[in-house]
Amino acid sequence: MTGSPEPAHPDFGRLIRDVDADLVVCHVCGRGYRSLGCHLRAHEMTAAEYRDQFGLMRSRPLSSRSASSTRSDAQRGAYRSSPRMRADFAVGQDMARAGQLQRESRRSFEELGVSPELSRERLAQLAAGRRHQNAMADASLAARVGALGQPGLRHALQALYVLGDLSQEATARAMGVGNERLRDLLRAHAIPLRAVGRNSAAGKRARVSANDRETASHVGTDDIVVWLRQERAGSATLAVLAARTGRSIPWVTSRLRR
Repeated sequence: MTGSPEPAHPDFGRLIRDVDADLVVCHVCGRGYRSLGCHLRAHEMTAAEYRDQFGLMRSRPLSSRSASSTRSDAQRGAYRSSPRMRADFAVGQDMARAGQLQRESRRSFEELGVSPELSRERLAQLAAGRRHQNAMADASLAARVGALGQPGLRHALQALYVLGDLSQEATARAMGVGNERLRDLLRAHAIPLRAVGRNSAAGKRARVSANDRETASHVGTDDIVVWLRQERAGSATLAVLAARTGRSIPWVTSRLRR
């Protein structure tokens, strides 16, 4: 009964359980058992061959949950009462701390490959992780929309990006999302994206303010315009002010004219 995996089996890559009866169902004959270990002899298969035949993880117990729990309890009791067993386990624990078990596991995967069951479980875990991340992101976005005083996401996008004429970057910051996420939201709510390279008035004002704050920090003041006027009144030339601020003379002149 051994051979290459048969993906056509409807339960390939999955251990079949009868949850109500607490049994494990054999892929070959469809009967339920507390453990498939002894039963597999009837099909002339070992447990390893069975796992390989039906795409199960090599570490997958072929027993019901109650049988696995009973076996685990018995093994814990034996571990507590047996110094020799504890000594044997200590060897494995030392190997784990040294990273040897991880290397052996990696080599096993490289030689034997990943079972279909493990691949499916990994994909399921990834999907569950993505769902959780998406749910957290949606909750964070909903909280941000509420903090902005908007009744819904579309209203917030309209208020910031359309009516407020904010740039995509400024809108994304206000919404607490990335630029790509913002573009997806705008498309999803049928809000046209402004042409690339078109600067909004709000965007220009934001850049001017950012430049002013950066320059003010550079010279050690809170208000760059006030500082420039005071220095100019003290007979500082435009060239000197440009050199001290790290800006051009036209930039200094434009601030002095405010």
